[in-house]
Amino acid sequence: MARIDDRYATRERFTTLRGLRNEARRQLSEVAWNYLWCGTGDETTVHENTAIFDRYKFRTPLFAGISNPDTRTRVLDLDLSFPLFTAPFGGEATFHPHGHLAVGKAAQAVGVQQMVPVAASHTLESVAVASQVAAIYQMTFVGDEDAVVDMMHRAQRAGYRYICVTYSPIRQWRERLMEDRFSPRTDDGPANFGEGLSDPASLVELLNFTQPRWTWEQAARVIARSPLPCIVKGVQGVADARAALDAGAVGLYISNYGGRTIDREPATLSVLPGIRGAVGKDVPIILDSGIRRGSDIATAIALGADAVAAGRIILQGLAAAGEEGVRRTLELLKMEFWSTLGHLGCSRVSDLSPAIFAQVPKD
Repeated sequence: MARIDDRYATRERFTTLRGLRNEARRQLSEVAWNYLWCGTGDETTVHENTAIFDRYKFRTPLFAGISNPDTRTRVLDLDLSFPLFTAPFGGEATFHPHGHLAVGKAAQAVGVQQMVPVAASHTLESVAVASQVAAIYQMTFVGDEDAVVDMMHRAQRAGYRYICVTYSPIRQWRERLMEDRFSPRTDDGPANFGEGLSDPASLVELLNFTQPRWTWEQAARVIARSPLPCIVKGVQGVADARAALDAGAVGLYISNYGGRTIDREPATLSVLPGIRGAVGKDVPIILDSGIRRGSDIATAIALGADAVAAGRIILQGLAAAGEEGVRRTLELLKMEFWSTLGHLGCSRVSDLSPAIFAQVPKD
């Protein structure tokens, strides 16, 4: 007799995100594992970023008539097979030498878009050539304004569609890395700086703190000079959301950098509804920090995000098996999201709203 339900039968090497995590743990040294999962201080924010999702409980309707939900969406005029970007994490060659080259190829295979940071292990041009989905280039606003604008033009020439503006006020206090005496530097040096590339003075300033950090006025001045539209990352409250829009941002990126900058910040999910309410329904909002499951994506969209960005879990896939590991991570997240939509009675991404919750955490 033929099997009626063979959904669990697969030839895939990795069947679950848990399996990818186990393989990544086997592949990495203790020092590299700490680099992947560390936060600052007591890592309270790291834990809160994920724990808050568990406090939202779903209402699952009977006889909703949903058999095959549509996970596709469009954010910032970019098509996504489900509402996720790969996040702009740097130093990724620590986990696999192909780094963002592999991430881009995997993202293209699954139909999502890639964010690429200035601190990537490969040049912004080589990452852009590796796939057709290197859409957003992240830059830290420090140092000379002209040097920043010059790199924006590099990103434009390479084919990026947006600049992600971010900020680094001072060095982070990551105790796991201090105890490990960790250094992410490689023999090749910073990929995006040097002869024929960009002025290394910007990198020096990012690391050495010799000048005052930028003000909103400076940020607005450079956003106005940018050849590409800008989104602002690191938004953690209504005041900064409004300041970012006033400075010329076309979208907001809510992030506490995965709890890797300063401890005891609020979880990003906790500030999302207030920011969405303040800026209205038409401003694109991306959220990161704490995304581990497809159900997390559904929760974030229901509370006001247009898409999420995933970082650590993508790096975990990269460490497990390079491009294959990232591709499988994205496929599993997409399938989990699809399953969540169906169980919640949602035919499409736009059906997600606070009505999906049976219980929400109290303030």
